[in-house]
Amino acid sequence: MYPLLVSFGAVHLYSFSVFLVVAWLVFSFLFWRSLRSQGVDEEHIFNLTFYSTLAAFVFARLVFVFLNPELFRESLLKIAALWVQPGMSLYGGLVGGLLALVFLCRTYKVRVGHVLDAVGPAFGTAFVVGQVGAFLDGTYVGTVANLPWAVRFVGHLGTRHPVEIYEIAAMMAILIVTAILSRRGTRNKWPYGLLGLWFFAMTSVAMFALEFFKDTRVYFTHLRANQWILVALFAETIGAFYVRGGGREALRPLVNKLKTYAKFSKRTA
Repeated sequence: MYPLLVSFGAVHLYSFSVFLVVAWLVFSFLFWRSLRSQGVDEEHIFNLTFYSTLAAFVFARLVFVFLNPELFRESLLKIAALWVQPGMSLYGGLVGGLLALVFLCRTYKVRVGHVLDAVGPAFGTAFVVGQVGAFLDGTYVGTVANLPWAVRFVGHLGTRHPVEIYEIAAMMAILIVTAILSRRGTRNKWPYGLLGLWFFAMTSVAMFALEFFKDTRVYFTHLRANQWILVALFAETIGAFYVRGGGREALRPLVNKLKTYAKFSKRTA
């Protein structure tokens, strides 16, 4: 591991911090380029990027605090003091950023579909960059891998799964599939937002499975905390698929019948 990337006298640059900044720059550029190609005003793109980043940062920190309350019992000031007690929740930040984007789309009158199609591949590429920094820093601890292939690869028993490498490989595969779907969607004129939904569906399933290779102490029942967040993300994605595919229109007659029945009941009561 190389947590300390380079030093200039008293100035130290850490791997995870440097790659995290680069990941944000990569995300911002790809997000901007995608929305600009859809004719979205650049001022709106800047506002979407800035406020969603702020929301993601706040949510990432708050979710981490919620999942690790014992680290902040001595002083609540540690919540804001990242340099004293570091820690962020990646998937908490992702959910917070997405919620902010959906809200901001209504504020700036930008299509949610355009934003979903832009944020998916942009986040995926930034995720790969960030996980390189996490690998160098040793941010995640993998479970013990007493497997023959691990013995041959490392040369001794008891090595741990390089979970960051697994996640990088999974995300790169998802990005390749997303690029293929993008070409198909352009050719078949898919509705806006469908590509982004496919990305988040694949991401939530893949990362849910890879969470089993992480050594963590934060559980709810038999699942890890991150897995519950990914389950919620997958459920929201499936719901969005349903609505995007006309599911809401399919339910409209039933809703109208229920409203009619409710009015009739009030009159006869």
